[in-house]
Amino acid sequence: MDLEQQLRETYAGRLDTLRTSGGDVAAARHAGARMRVRRRLAVGAASVAVAAVAVAGSLLGTGRLSIGPSDGRGQWRELPAAPLAPRADALSVWTGREVVVLGGETQPCAPNADFCASGRERRDGAAYDPRSNTWRAIPPAPVPVGPGDRLVVADGVVVLRHWRPHGSGWFTYEPDHNRWSRIGGVPADAGDLPSAIGPRVYVPVGRRVAVYDVTRFRWSLLPPDPEQPSLTQRRVTATPYGPVVTGYASTGPGHGPAPTAPVVADVYDATAWHRLPPSGIAGNDWSWAGDRMVDFDSFDHQGTQGARGLALGGLLDPSTGRWSPLPGSALETPEDSWSPVAIGPGRWAACWGLVYDVAGGEAWTLPRPPGALDQGTSAVWVGGSLFAFGGADLSGEASLLHTTDKAWLYTP
Repeated sequence: MDLEQQLRETYAGRLDTLRTSGGDVAAARHAGARMRVRRRLAVGAASVAVAAVAVAGSLLGTGRLSIGPSDGRGQWRELPAAPLAPRADALSVWTGREVVVLGGETQPCAPNADFCASGRERRDGAAYDPRSNTWRAIPPAPVPVGPGDRLVVADGVVVLRHWRPHGSGWFTYEPDHNRWSRIGGVPADAGDLPSAIGPRVYVPVGRRVAVYDVTRFRWSLLPPDPEQPSLTQRRVTATPYGPVVTGYASTGPGHGPAPTAPVVADVYDATAWHRLPPSGIAGNDWSWAGDRMVDFDSFDHQGTQGARGLALGGLLDPSTGRWSPLPGSALETPEDSWSPVAIGPGRWAACWGLVYDVAGGEAWTLPRPPGALDQGTSAVWVGGSLFAFGGADLSGEASLLHTTDKAWLYTP
């Protein structure tokens, strides 16, 4: 058994030992994020980075992707110093006017550590305005924020889904008022992966979907999904065509999906649920980008479902129900790649050490900005530019680990 297979089976086995509440897998994802960092370091620079990334629109409409060397058109520029200490694994979102950077770890765990103490995550944050090229400090979050948490933006309001074994919660940060507030009335068993569009935030709640409206400050529940067989491992993606729930067809009471089951999708069109045609796609880590849903998951199913003919990630157009695979060349990771992950709402995306021109159907090597470190860089698309902040060098022993507070902006 080679090293890659050993690590994959160890990762799967470790996740099987975790106990989480129904509809809430944040604990598993948080632990998985730790193991995934260790896997990347052990396998080496040629291994794939673990992330979900969006590559949408006409890029995959042809099923072809042009992969080229580093493109001379793109360039990085270093931004003014942020009012934050050096850190890794911060969370970043674009509100439409500012980049909000929040939390992270100033003392990340060493990759060879058998145990990593909790309480390392930070609460402080800052906002970067690309128009004035300036930073401002924002009030600390009510809770520590780390890689197991989730940020989304709804109508310019930042929504934080915070999960811990003791003390979960939902919060909003309103940039206009520069304040944090706790979201009340959260449905029991609300999932850990919210998805937002317009003023609404969607999240799975058991076999239903809850909706939080940031303008009305209230929760509601969509009608139950009557499609059969029912879905397990449910995830919701907000789209202009309605929320889309993806998962795997249940094999019966108390049973999960078959080991080689393709992902299934149900869409709610504001009046009723509808099941889309069969997918032939293995992964279930979807995001919305441009004009379709995308999944760039190649770790959880690699060598299992992929070996049995299911695509390792893919595309879904919920308006037509059409599924299509990602091009094989898009899974090639440049050696010694620098791999922040960012989803562009339109033309651009970045992952696997590549930057993608969604509209043009091209991809090229994403150069590493001066001073960038290997892991834990936070990234988000700001219109047509890629914002990146922080990171860590996890290549040595704990006493040699270091982080950075540098920030950059890349314009393709």
